Amino acid sequence: MSTTERRSTRVLRTFCRVMLALAVYEVVLVSIFRTRWRPGVDAVRRFNRAVLNPAMLHLAGSEHWYASVVHHVGRRSGRAYATPVLIHAVGDRLYIPLPYGTGVDWCANVLAAEVCTVEHKGQRLTATAPVIVPTAEAQVFLSPRLRRTFKLYRVASFLRLDVAADRTAVTSQTPR
Repeated sequence: MSTTERRSTRVLRTFCRVMLALAVYEVVLVSIFRTRWRPGVDAVRRFNRAVLNPAMLHLAGSEHWYASVVHHVGRRSGRAYATPVLIHAVGDRLYIPLPYGTGVDWCANVLAAEVCTVEHKGQRLTATAPVIVPTAEAQVFLSPRLRRTFKLYRVASFLRLDVAADRTAVTSQTPR
């Protein structure tokens, strides 16, 4: 076997191992969320908060990225926070899935303040009137693929926000 063939074989094996690891990871995640195994859900939340969220904030909210950013103020600390989330916009309403449930800090902060700022698809929006709604209300507006995904992960509720009239473009110099 030539050096090129050996290298190609190594690359293919590495690719297959990575894909297998990702598939196993996905099965574990689905199992954790479907069973609502509290230690597992908490571990996923901690990992996302420490690793994925900071990385995601570099792209979230931009025009061509799937994730958005919710800017909120801590209800006890008064500190400003930014949390990457998935948002489905329908007219002047925003629906945010709550896969970890309704007790997460960012959601509690938004509910307490009754207002937040959202960066979504390259725009900065002021969102008001937060309400927790059942998945049944939001799924009417979702694609069949998203409905299946949220059903698979047993997402039971969404945070619904109303968009205020003011919209501004987000620039790359916007501080996070």
